[in-house]
Amino acid sequence: MTKHCRSLLLLLTLPLSICAQADEDADTLYQVSTIDALLAGVYQGVAEIADVLPHGDFGLGTFEALDGELILLDGIIYQAAASGEVKEMPPATRTPFISVTHFAADQRLSPPPDQNYETFKTWLETRLPSRNIAYAIRVDGDFKSVTYRSVPRQEQPYPPLLEASKQQRVFQQAQITGTLIGFWCPAFTKGVNVPGFHLHFLSDDRRHAGHVLDFDLTKGELEIDLTNGWEIMLPMSPPFLETDLGEDRSAALHSVEQHKSTP
Repeated sequence: MTKHCRSLLLLLTLPLSICAQADEDADTLYQVSTIDALLAGVYQGVAEIADVLPHGDFGLGTFEALDGELILLDGIIYQAAASGEVKEMPPATRTPFISVTHFAADQRLSPPPDQNYETFKTWLETRLPSRNIAYAIRVDGDFKSVTYRSVPRQEQPYPPLLEASKQQRVFQQAQITGTLIGFWCPAFTKGVNVPGFHLHFLSDDRRHAGHVLDFDLTKGELEIDLTNGWEIMLPMSPPFLETDLGEDRSAALHSVEQHKSTP
């Protein structure tokens, strides 16, 4: 653990009776910092990804200075840069915000063919066993199209995420195979993580990746990992400790998550 990141840990578990440490780790969403801190412009890298990897092999986030989108799939870290380049990143890379878990599917479903993002969300939410726990979501499939974005590296003093996202690069790929990686989080996690769906995309050839804005899924296989544990590592860095996180940033988050521009 780095000098800026100490063990201020919040562990939420439902139910409390977890039989074994291995099971607890497998069903725990581990995150560094909070989404509201990221929205406020706290982009300083507060943890090395090497310190996060023991907590998960699947997840998403961003890099120090908001330098692109982070995808963690099968234990490998990928950076989706604003240039469109995708590359593997070393474990020493630092992150201001990341959510991970050890992915082990509890449910496997085949979504109806020809789903877009909105119809997929509606279809899946009706099949979640509960809206009061988190889920890791993986979809491997063939896509008629995927629209995704990345944000360029920011310079200090860091702007709020809503301002930084105005510099985003939007990409669209047609007839592509790949994986959707992400989470569905309950409404009560507002301010801590992204309520609802938060997905990133990584193509099978590892050439295209980013934060998902829309897609048309021709066919695919969905895996869901029920995640009833939640562990949060809160940074001890001055930018985090000195930022007012009492403000309701829901509107800013909605704009950042949904903002689209012409590819």
